[in-house]
Amino acid sequence: MVDFPRSADNARSADFVVLNGTILTMDGLGRRASGLAACGGRIVAVDSDRAVAEWIGPDTQVLDLGGRTAIPGFVESHNHPEFFGMTLAAQVDAGSPPNDCIADIVHRVEQAVADEEPGEWIRGYRYDDSLLSDDRHPTRTDLDPVSPDNPVSLTHVSGHFCVANSAALRIAGIDDTTPDPPGGRIARDSSGHPTGLLLEGAAFMVNSIVPSRGGDEAVEALRLAGAEYARHGVTTVHDAGIGLIGGRAGLDAYRTLTRTGGLPTRVHGYLFHELVAGLDEGTPEAPDPAADDDHFSLSGVKIVADGSIQGLTGCLAEGYTCAADEHGMMLLDPDDLGRRIAALDAAGWQVAVHGNGDAAIEAIINGYERLGVEPGRRRRHRIEHCQTVREDQLDRMAANDVLASFFVKHVYYWGDRHRDRFLGPERARRISPLASARSRGLTFGLHSDTPVTPVPPLEGIWCAVNRITRNGDVLGREQTIDVDAALRAYTIDAAYLGGEESSRGSLEVGKFADLAVLSADVTSVAPETIRSLTVDATVVGGNVVHSTSALAPTAVVR
Repeated sequence: MVDFPRSADNARSADFVVLNGTILTMDGLGRRASGLAACGGRIVAVDSDRAVAEWIGPDTQVLDLGGRTAIPGFVESHNHPEFFGMTLAAQVDAGSPPNDCIADIVHRVEQAVADEEPGEWIRGYRYDDSLLSDDRHPTRTDLDPVSPDNPVSLTHVSGHFCVANSAALRIAGIDDTTPDPPGGRIARDSSGHPTGLLLEGAAFMVNSIVPSRGGDEAVEALRLAGAEYARHGVTTVHDAGIGLIGGRAGLDAYRTLTRTGGLPTRVHGYLFHELVAGLDEGTPEAPDPAADDDHFSLSGVKIVADGSIQGLTGCLAEGYTCAADEHGMMLLDPDDLGRRIAALDAAGWQVAVHGNGDAAIEAIINGYERLGVEPGRRRRHRIEHCQTVREDQLDRMAANDVLASFFVKHVYYWGDRHRDRFLGPERARRISPLASARSRGLTFGLHSDTPVTPVPPLEGIWCAVNRITRNGDVLGREQTIDVDAALRAYTIDAAYLGGEESSRGSLEVGKFADLAVLSADVTSVAPETIRSLTVDATVVGGNVVHSTSALAPTAVVR
């Protein structure tokens, strides 16, 4: 550890100092430093070790990087913290791994049933039909033998589908005569009987009636998720759909945690559009900036326009490769979508619309385009995932100042399936076309959509730079971007997506002292090794909220 005298008097001393490493500021000039000082949670100096050491006083907390690299804390531009926390606390982990086949999931359901009383709900998360050796979704006939008296709901990793057993279907009132709900589909066998698979709006018919496991469930879910974000260097999360899972309880949980200081990371919230009062009538309530603070803000609204490519519900202009007559579905009528966008814009909300398929993206751009471009006004409306956006659509996004948050991890986790099954090679190589977006000057963020894929932003940067699939193939090499651009899409550019680039996203005087300490300089290592780097510490507002054994014992001193 570097030994600097604690010579600053209390009136001028910093609360927190970082020394003895490389600091990537990610400012407009790409400057580097070796030291940083913060007071009251904000940066007061970014300079050499010797200059920053002058801020060290008797009570200054000093973090010795030991040659490591500090970057601005990652800004995760599209996640679902409450949903993520619920998966962490789930009775059944239905994901792959650990499950190789449907029988493995059924065994876990059987174990959960044994721990509950008859009639109690069993919830599971993260199953992925594309990774199961059965190569299909589970059904009620798989689940019924081990859960005759307990309703069961298994939510797909995408969050767009669920599988219910017969007991759950009965409680939800779903039988042979139940019509498909608007924006949803009840899967049926050749005899017309529900299989248990419920897509999009139909999944809500079951998930909306699953009882809460206690009044503090949402609060605990957010705590669990927050700890995981901190572990991976994420200091700000964009919650892309507060209320999607538990309605207003999620918003109430954020308010509770903000009041009690229980949020380890900052959250920029987007309220699910169905919870915006007055929106159906075309006169939505306006955002209330007075309710915001440094840890939680709510100025955006999330709309879901279509579904998931993996479930054939993403809305495509051309049919799916594996089902030429299937184009997916719009969850909102395009005219209704446009009306909602206009009403929210007029009320002062930032709008973020989920769009995976190019037909859905077309409808979203149409809605934004109708707003027009006003000189001097940056609306910063967004398209979420933007997975199959076309070149002509990128042109229109650039012309209308529309931002994107790309789900780049699709390339690794489902790229092989997209190429071989869902989209074919030409469309698949263009999913998340980052180079095309960058060439047009579009500002974009990158995200993991956790719990759909794991949190680590370093993995997202690795995906953007390498575009390697699970099978080890390169998918669309021409759409790779360099490390600096990918890092910006997880820091300063992602902050811009939330309108918060003046307070976070780079390490500059006056901004929050939010940092992630990496085991090595991400811009200097071999690109293929980026995701093997570790986050050794995470700092929010000058407070260390996570540190590993590699750094913690000797590096943080009082």
